[in-house]
Amino acid sequence: MDEDIVRHYLDRVPVEIREAVMELDTPFKWAIFIALTTSGDKYFNQLKNEFSANPKTLTDALKALTAGGLIDRKVRQLTDLGDTNKVYYTSTSLGEKLLVNLYEVVLPHTAGERKRVAVKGRRKVVRVQEG
Repeated sequence: MDEDIVRHYLDRVPVEIREAVMELDTPFKWAIFIALTTSGDKYFNQLKNEFSANPKTLTDALKALTAGGLIDRKVRQLTDLGDTNKVYYTSTSLGEKLLVNLYEVVLPHTAGERKRVAVKGRRKVVRVQEG
């Protein structure tokens, strides 16, 4: 394999885009990403309970999605930083735009079909309605 050719083509797309897409490499990560993007902010324990997930598996998935720029790990107040019960996860602007644009690319508008993609709440909930 010619690494120069590989680099030539990779350099055509920003690393942020490539990393974001590469992190969506399992159904579990997709589900977490979709949950945070369509349902809004969630605490670790909420995600753990909702998915009946092993804490380590969930932590690994959240770290990967955060590294890819699709979600953020946040606290409401700086004093809450060390308290894992007060850390929540939220979809990023990149994550929201990615999901909305995937809908637009994969399911483009057709005659007679109305599709609306809504970002609701604290700019958080992405919902697609057809009909």
